[in-house]
Amino acid sequence: MKKILLTKLLLFIFLGTVFSSFFSTVNAAQHDITIKKFKFTPAEISIVVGDSIRWTNREERQYHSVWFEALGEPEPDYFFPSEFFERSFDTVGDFPYHCGPHPKMTGIVHVQKAVKDTQKNSREKNSNNKSQPTYLVESIEDGDTIVINYNGKTQRVQLIGIDAPEDTQNPKLNLDSNRKGIKKSDLLELGRLSTDYLKELLASGQKVSLLGSLTQKDKYNRLPAIVINEKGESLNQKMVEAGYALLLTRFPISDTLKMVLETAQKKAKAEKKGLWKSHPELMKQWSN
Repeated sequence: MKKILLTKLLLFIFLGTVFSSFFSTVNAAQHDITIKKFKFTPAEISIVVGDSIRWTNREERQYHSVWFEALGEPEPDYFFPSEFFERSFDTVGDFPYHCGPHPKMTGIVHVQKAVKDTQKNSREKNSNNKSQPTYLVESIEDGDTIVINYNGKTQRVQLIGIDAPEDTQNPKLNLDSNRKGIKKSDLLELGRLSTDYLKELLASGQKVSLLGSLTQKDKYNRLPAIVINEKGESLNQKMVEAGYALLLTRFPISDTLKMVLETAQKKAKAEKKGLWKSHPELMKQWSN
């Protein structure tokens, strides 16, 4: 009797796994992007979580790659005419990419949340994020700087590629005020709002992972990096797309990261998000 019950239980588990895999496959869609004449077509595409994309090389002789460098990934192998590269997407977000040997060839994938997939998406984000070392957040300094425990030592981290107004009196506040022609009191107000929003996204005691070279510090002794929260989201991108920070153009960043942040800033401005809604004139003046 026990043997029969055990057999039925194993059969039930097997069938459940098969049907779950089947329906997951059915719901996921595959999209195609063609590579020809040194262009990704379409260069911009929107899909949902779980979908995959196949890039097919239709050149006559030239090889290419599809590199999501902003995610901190190594460059994949080149693929030649009639060959293809395929990738699935398990997290929500905007994912820019470029061709490794031809960096002017760029594209972006917009991944949206699948209906009835919130819990699955959250689990997969957290699972993906576990592959990166994590660091304990000690405090939020301002809208583009956090303080973490980095290998046993306190370290300030700058959210690379973004700039938020200062929220305290300091030499940089004076510099920004003179450079932009904005009163210090107005900049401080913007800065406090920006800091408050970052505190909504991230709290002391939470953990983050860092993407970047992590080998050089800026002149303020900060470690520039893409900061990823426990949900697998880039806080650099979240701050800009929510309208509480700007793309920082004074210092070099990768073309891929620049493309992500430019897209986020244009969207925040067009949709009047965050400070673009509450202080449109000041934001216009500060962004020039």
